[in-house]
Amino acid sequence: PGLPNAGKSSVLNALLGRSAVGVSRAPGRTRYFQTHFLTPSVRLCDCPGLVFPSRAPPELQVLAGVYPIAQLQDPYSAVGFLGSRLALPPLLQLRPPSGPGWTAWELCEAWAEKRGYKTARAARNDVARAANGILRLAAEGRLRLCMTPPGYS
Repeated sequence: PGLPNAGKSSVLNALLGRSAVGVSRAPGRTRYFQTHFLTPSVRLCDCPGLVFPSRAPPELQVLAGVYPIAQLQDPYSAVGFLGSRLALPPLLQLRPPSGPGWTAWELCEAWAEKRGYKTARAARNDVARAANGILRLAAEGRLRLCMTPPGYS
């Protein structure tokens, strides 16, 4: 057992020396408990990742790779969660906002402008694509979010 997308299926395939179970970069590929015999007396099991949604906010689940970014209805709350814990403007080298501070929308708009993400019809900044891009940077570890455990001093 372990967190989703931690490599449980990949380890099982490596130990068996063949592609016995499917693997994917996105979490949620393993749907059910599977048993494979390494030797007649050694049995290896693969199972879906253990998720405890009530213990972590949805935004943190997205950033930890527990919930697929592509399935998000509202990526801006996760960008806001990330932006409240990391100094994203200097990390991403974004232009300063026109107002007093950065909102999640302004972060995404500045990232879309910097990367040249435009909508097809109106040629406006594609903030949804930018939000997904920022979240993918965090999920891939290119933006590192570290937090101290509860009760740690």
